[in-house]
Amino acid sequence: MIIFTRQASRGEAMGDPAGSRVSLLQGEEARFATPWGEGCVVVAGGCLREVRLPHETGEEGCGQGPSRLEQGPQGVGPGAKRRSDARRAEAWAAQLEAYFDGRRRGWNVWDIDMVGLGFSPFQTAVYSALLSVPPGTTVSYARLAEMAGHPGAARAVGTAMARNPLPVVIPCHRVVRGDGSLGEYGCGGPLWKERLLDLEGRGTGRI
Repeated sequence: MIIFTRQASRGEAMGDPAGSRVSLLQGEEARFATPWGEGCVVVAGGCLREVRLPHETGEEGCGQGPSRLEQGPQGVGPGAKRRSDARRAEAWAAQLEAYFDGRRRGWNVWDIDMVGLGFSPFQTAVYSALLSVPPGTTVSYARLAEMAGHPGAARAVGTAMARNPLPVVIPCHRVVRGDGSLGEYGCGGPLWKERLLDLEGRGTGRI
């Protein structure tokens, strides 16, 4: 078991929240295989909280959301809730393994608890729009801002991508620069972005 500490937004419309509250949740981890090492998911309070990808060193990476994970005492918390979180974590890990071995193409907005994750209205709009971008297809930051109903907010979209706690599931690797170049990727750098796009069969189109 782990203790999951999260900064929860109070509902700022865009960008960083002006104020936040700290919530402490007990969570469960499960690991999944990728062609480039082992990743990990974290489920807490019945909600997928983080997806972590492996670094080049073989160590786990971490989703770049506004959260951190700390080791917590063993055997703390209601057993039924812990078992439920453990089952959900294993289920998410299985879904990610299916993605990495080509048996699953992606996820949709109904798979993700946007409210439970404490996303701001702006983040929710951006991530929801991004989930409509098909696998193997890319979209620019500016175009994604338009799709989310916030034209001109390309920079804020970039911030939302950098803070995405669920890389792969919320497919920020499909967001590229206006000139078509890959740009940065908060979880593992541009190499991981290229890997994920190639895995999805990059070249099927651009929005």
